[in-house]
Amino acid sequence: MHENSSLVSVILPTYNSARFLQESVGSILSQTYHPYEIIVVNDGSTDNTKEVLQPFMPRIKYLPFEQNKGLPKARNIGIQSARGAYIAFIDADDLWFPEKLQTDIEYFTQHPDTGMLYSKHLNIDEKGAVFDGTTKNRLPSGNIFLQLFSEQNFIISSSVVARKEVFETTGLFDEQFVNCQDWDMWLRIAFSFKVAGINKPLVKYRHNPHSLSKNRENVLKYQRQVIDKTYAAFKDATGGISEKLYHKRLALHYAKAGRYYVRIGNKRLAHENFRMALKYDPFNLRTVRYYFRLW
Repeated sequence: MHENSSLVSVILPTYNSARFLQESVGSILSQTYHPYEIIVVNDGSTDNTKEVLQPFMPRIKYLPFEQNKGLPKARNIGIQSARGAYIAFIDADDLWFPEKLQTDIEYFTQHPDTGMLYSKHLNIDEKGAVFDGTTKNRLPSGNIFLQLFSEQNFIISSSVVARKEVFETTGLFDEQFVNCQDWDMWLRIAFSFKVAGINKPLVKYRHNPHSLSKNRENVLKYQRQVIDKTYAAFKDATGGISEKLYHKRLALHYAKAGRYYVRIGNKRLAHENFRMALKYDPFNLRTVRYYFRLW
């Protein structure tokens, strides 16, 4: 039995993703780093998930739900079941490069003040083919809380490894969030801990047209909830969010929603969202131009 001080608990929630599991679990088993445990949480799948996982059962801890309870609940059960000093996340349709955990744990060893790591990624389509996608030239590191709040969530969940003790401070994933619960969690971690970005791809991130993140209206709804929750939690804290920054962030959110509704041809909702964006940032010229084009 390995000492838990070096053990990584890999949490893989899955819901009706059987077609990807053999490859995703295989990418974990191909890691150059040891020791690790794999915790697969079957979130009430109705496909052949259990059958696909059967050859891996001696190598994994299998936690099945009878009914679908949602991604944050599945991740929380994984964290609560974990024995390791580090918690790593991977979604059922994503893949790791073999050196991923080795790279992460070496960084943690060299930087004991870092609470969480994430990395660059390659984008792949449903069939696994790599395609171009934008990514930051250098990933933000250090005290990234305000930047992570001000921008869109730039942290890919399948790239994240955190010290387990971090969750004693932040708490677990918010189970009220059907979407964007990862952004909410990374924000809470980033407020209290240093976060480091590894500037090389360690993950293949699959763009699955059936994933929850492809429902743009749902994403926009929960993004607004995360913005409000984060402001409420940290507005009075040292290093927290000012009312001015909160209003600027709301303006960016509504402007993004407005552009989405322009793309899908919903003029009424586009107009409504641009009007709200201008309420919070009346001098944003890009939003002004969009707003008056709709008349």
